[in-house]
Amino acid sequence: MGKATVGVVARDEKGDVLLASGRMLFHCSDAEEAELLACREGFTLALHWISQPITLETDCLTVCAALKSSVENRSRVALLLWEVKQLMAELREVEICHCKRSQNRVSHLLANKACVESLCKVWLHRAPDFVATALATDCNPSES
Repeated sequence: MGKATVGVVARDEKGDVLLASGRMLFHCSDAEEAELLACREGFTLALHWISQPITLETDCLTVCAALKSSVENRSRVALLLWEVKQLMAELREVEICHCKRSQNRVSHLLANKACVESLCKVWLHRAPDFVATALATDCNPSES
């Protein structure tokens, strides 16, 4: 088990930041697990702070497919996947879409900051200054 980080950004339909988060993970097996942990983090925050439909944009194709699938998952991340799907069910409306890694820069900047500073932080109603310039070029589902 190694270390990993997650970055989450939630924006409204105009692109304004509703919340952002960066967190260090001290026990993580691989990128797929890290992505599911990021999804769990994002959906948990959304349940508390966002009252509108959610579009999850992920650059991990396997996680995207697993979240959309109705087939029972028996992999080593099955429990975590189940937890994420339970959170999705609690939200009003959730759309899952795949985007290219290069289009998901804001989340990666937040994750990198969490790695460098061993941080666990949530910013409400704004993005931290270090990601402000990347917001305009973050993942857009129409480009995937």
